Amino acid sequence: MTQSLLSVLALVLVSHAGLAQARVVSAPPEPSLLNIIGQWSRASILGDLRELGTGSDYRELRVWSGFTLTSGAQAVILRRANGLWSAFLARIMRCEIQIPRVVGETASRATMQHYNEQARRQCGTRVEDVGPGAQIITTDSLFVAPLTVPESTIVGAWTAAERAGVLQLPPRVERDRAMDDPFMYVVELRIGRDYRASTIEHLAQPEASADQQVKDIYAAVNRVLKDDQILKP
Repeated sequence: MTQSLLSVLALVLVSHAGLAQARVVSAPPEPSLLNIIGQWSRASILGDLRELGTGSDYRELRVWSGFTLTSGAQAVILRRANGLWSAFLARIMRCEIQIPRVVGETASRATMQHYNEQARRQCGTRVEDVGPGAQIITTDSLFVAPLTVPESTIVGAWTAAERAGVLQLPPRVERDRAMDDPFMYVVELRIGRDYRASTIEHLAQPEASADQQVKDIYAAVNRVLKDDQILKP
């Protein structure tokens, strides 16, 4: 093997060694919304933030919101990769199709997967007239769109999130009662190899400092959105 080829291989190995999956610094206990978020993210261009191979200068903040029976869910993403800032809006869309019930009752796993893929090709179109003997196949799909905003706006949103305490958020806030279908915030933060995540309910009247912090973080990242894109609690 020539010296030049050895040099190239060494550079490749060094570059891959500089990339690493996440070290989980803090995260809510299972079961949590991170499981379903991870599934959505892996199936999209985002990828699971815990699994991305990144360098030490990588920065990404994902602030998810919603998760109620009526509000759906979406995320605002701020990212710095290779020294460049970018922002994205990710939204969950419900996808559904109608098939004969007798087909659904006998379909194999592979066949049902095919129907799920077919449903994803019709996301956003609801089945209005359900015929007798029919079955509705439903699935969710995460749609990700880049946001065209100045880099200074993204940097300002990131800085505001830091000031609001994104690095100090606890994984969750202990409550003395169960909450019925609350609007939820899920915050994922990746700095280099370190990953942090929090799941916190929206409360009109905060009970802990983290309740106000997460609302301020949500407001900070929403600076990159238009008013009609912001999912309201």
